Amino acid sequence: MKVEKEKLQFKPFQLTPKDGAGVITISGRNDSFQLSPLQYSYLDVLKNGLSIEGLVQFFLGQGWLVNFRELNTLIQFLVTERVITNPTVVDYFKKALSHDVPMVFSSISNMTGKAAQALNPAELPFFRSLDPALARYLLKGAEVFQVPAQIRLTHSGQTDRDLFILLNGQAAIYKVIDTHRRQMVATLNQGSLFGERGFLLNQPRNADIITTTPSEVLRVKHLPEFDQLIKTEKAQSLQHRFWVMQALLSSPIFKEMPTDSLDALVFAGRLVQAPANQILFQEGQRGNTCYILVQGSAVVTKGGQPINVLNQGSCFGEISLLMSGGVRTATVATQRDCVLLEIQQNDFYKMLSQNLILAKEIETMAASRLQKDSTRPK
Repeated sequence: MKVEKEKLQFKPFQLTPKDGAGVITISGRNDSFQLSPLQYSYLDVLKNGLSIEGLVQFFLGQGWLVNFRELNTLIQFLVTERVITNPTVVDYFKKALSHDVPMVFSSISNMTGKAAQALNPAELPFFRSLDPALARYLLKGAEVFQVPAQIRLTHSGQTDRDLFILLNGQAAIYKVIDTHRRQMVATLNQGSLFGERGFLLNQPRNADIITTTPSEVLRVKHLPEFDQLIKTEKAQSLQHRFWVMQALLSSPIFKEMPTDSLDALVFAGRLVQAPANQILFQEGQRGNTCYILVQGSAVVTKGGQPINVLNQGSCFGEISLLMSGGVRTATVATQRDCVLLEIQQNDFYKMLSQNLILAKEIETMAASRLQKDSTRPK
């Protein structure tokens, strides 16, 4: 079970409103800590036995957007002060706080797998969206591995091109900070697909992925003829996936994030086409979608004046979902024919509510971009 779905359990504490915010007093310790107004509101809801995901959905149902940075700070505080008692939640967020290199006993490259002929492509993530004949062709030579905990599945910087599916178990995605430190940014659960960066784009790995529990892993070997296959109309679903991955690698918001941790975001959206000179949304309107520009270009205007041109990889509309109360801060219109990944607010928030650490990173990057836009010369 993902930790964001677990109903939180707490040691006894008292929550008292004070000066427009609140104070938490931990029973048996006589320790009191000041909370921000948002943290007080979040804890007041969480104490009733909600999960992190349940909290986000509760506030969204009330028409209120959650500040993921404030929520993450609150959860980290409750873990550090030993107020949260769920063992899996405590372990997860302690790992997220630590930048130490986790112990790794071995690599999957040193292990022996079994042929995967018995697997049904229609039951596998990603492959179920492909033509059955194409899916079977891509799975030619695939292997299934029984992998213990603490085995590295992919290594940041390496250029191997294999694709993986986590059939059972759990793994963690670690963003490499330097030669001695990693930061956990997300977890992968049963059904997760990873390794597309290398498989589709021939790009080096940008994260370490390490099993955290005994797992069953499908490895799909990359064959040279796949590169030509991706470009054919017969592999349209594969080609669309290729376009989206290219866009993510060009995105000013998402390019620094391990692409494997964004898989849920990609599946949350749908590809749409828009002709040239079409207004996607207008400044001052309320909006419940955000977009990633997969192909084409678009113009951003504010107060009737053009302020930016968006190209492949640009993410836009997310500020109204995260930071402006649902109000569009600018007008965006296509400049050329465009292909866009459109993500609805409920799907966007569901993905973020199930990946709190990733949500905090995305919100931080969005806030940084909003600050830069506010200081842009007019």
